[in-house]
Amino acid sequence: MDYYDEELLEARREQERKKHTTIESGIYAGDTLIQFVHITLPNSKIHLPLPEHFVTMPETIKEIKYPSKFAPDFIMTSLDSMINFSFNILDEKNGDIKAMGNQFQKILVNLNPAINIKSHDVMRTSQGNEMYCFEYDGYLLDGQSFNHVSLVKMQKSVLHCIFSCPACDSDKWRGGLEQVVLTIEEDV
Repeated sequence: MDYYDEELLEARREQERKKHTTIESGIYAGDTLIQFVHITLPNSKIHLPLPEHFVTMPETIKEIKYPSKFAPDFIMTSLDSMINFSFNILDEKNGDIKAMGNQFQKILVNLNPAINIKSHDVMRTSQGNEMYCFEYDGYLLDGQSFNHVSLVKMQKSVLHCIFSCPACDSDKWRGGLEQVVLTIEEDV
């Protein structure tokens, strides 16, 4: 009898998961339902959805996690600081997105030859902005990380967005991550 109860519970969980597959309805990352809110990046007209429970990373944590002077300008993080969306707005107006992406990849591999670039693609956001994305596994003080880099050509700049999470959680975040980067917009 217990076996049937477990099947019934699993069917209910699956039914609930099917209700939450978009940014608007929320998306499951593993067993956690993530709700999203739209934010506007500081000093810009660029906005995108991010998990509602994320906070701006405090400067003290940012200095520890990103000790380089090349740390991202703006970081939204989970409360345990293990999952991050990081942003830089680059002053490139007419740059070739694919060439920029290839340059970023070369820099990463030069810094750490063990980095393996997994996939890369040129696509467009829902607003029609050209975007170049690639993924790689990195190595941090707190373990191996999954990293997704997006370069989005905006009106007068390029948005450099990096998503990172523990490598073991990457599959949980893929669906939501894709929807986040595809819905990046800029007010005209």
